[in-house]
Amino acid sequence: MATVPRSTTPVQHYAYYGDLYGTAELLNDSGYLFRAEGQRQAILVSYKDPELLLLGLVDLSEMQHEVDMLVGGFAAVACGREEGRA
Repeated sequence: MATVPRSTTPVQHYAYYGDLYGTAELLNDSGYLFRAEGQRQAILVSYKDPELLLLGLVDLSEMQHEVDMLVGGFAAVACGREEGRA
């Protein structure tokens, strides 16, 4: 069984790989380890693969979600943010 090196602090993105949605974890010089939502197995994907679409960082996205819930939830966020005016 081959081992894949992992970074000390995993960098995970929400991602699409083709039609599949899940997370992609950056590996040391190997590409991304893509895991479809609800799946245990992962696929090693090249960082140059055009089918891989990286979205937001998992930790930052979850942190922003928690902040949004603390200030009143989805309705408060949608109604409370000011539009940028030029």
